[in-house]
Amino acid sequence: MKRSIAALAIATTLHSLLLAQEVAQPQAASEQVQSKTSEFIRLSQSADGTPQTLDTAVASYRAEPFGVQVDLIGAVHIGEGSYYDELNKLFDQYDVLLFELVAPEGTVIEPGMRQRSSNPVSMLQDAAKNFLALESQLEKIDYTKPHFIRADMSPEQMQEKMQQRGESMFTLALSALLDALRQQNRAASQPGNNPLGDGEMDLFQMLQSPQHAKLMMAKQFAGTSSLDQALGGSLNQLLIVDRNAAALKVLKEQIEQGRKKIGIFYGAAHLPDFQEHLIADFGMKKTGTQWIKAWNLTTAGKQPAPRDPISLMLNLLKEIE
Repeated sequence: MKRSIAALAIATTLHSLLLAQEVAQPQAASEQVQSKTSEFIRLSQSADGTPQTLDTAVASYRAEPFGVQVDLIGAVHIGEGSYYDELNKLFDQYDVLLFELVAPEGTVIEPGMRQRSSNPVSMLQDAAKNFLALESQLEKIDYTKPHFIRADMSPEQMQEKMQQRGESMFTLALSALLDALRQQNRAASQPGNNPLGDGEMDLFQMLQSPQHAKLMMAKQFAGTSSLDQALGGSLNQLLIVDRNAAALKVLKEQIEQGRKKIGIFYGAAHLPDFQEHLIADFGMKKTGTQWIKAWNLTTAGKQPAPRDPISLMLNLLKEIE
């Protein structure tokens, strides 16, 4: 099972790295396509267009006849310490807070717990956190509060879903890789499109500048258009649709138990699908959105001393070993 989950993590990571290179040239305002995720994650700019913060949404929905309010609380898994401080305060306002965590049943996250893992995604997140001078969600959020409920799948449940669809880790990884390559090919075939974008940096230049790396990653987070296109059909089904269905089952149980104010704390990429189900299946209407600053884009980690590409890669590997 551990090998299966590690393989899935590798597939997801490779897919994300390929997509990160697919940065198109800026479009005219009339040509821009509204992103589904832009309702839940945004790049805030100053009056002169300079990026200031990466923000995540708290979107509220109500079912008036029953007086039930559900808030979708977008998450990024590494962020400013002040971001997680604000979230911890916000979570105290709910009767119950549903959160994501793919883990065996009964898993407990202790306060301040340092998550060192052999999972490739976790290792990359940890390296990025250190490089960008950010904090880890698992280390800063207090998951021990009595009204916190894990509303996610276990590794075994994810494996069962894959088997039901006739999928294996090999076919899933291959599908993810092919989806990413197809998107790269489509982007490259557009006239005048530079895959790195005007003014974008290559990997080694980015490693020399935490500030620019932070901005580039923020643009990628805020710029993802359609999630099923970004992840590919197979990964979207497993990582978003299946896990959201598990969370919505817990939500229904909590509503039936009489909870009136419920928060769902999940990665921002999950929220468009949640929104569709809250409206279609729970008869709810969106009543408003507030924003929380996740990243300050005017600061980053210390500027490293200039190094040759080999030294930079060795330093990165030390961060994730």
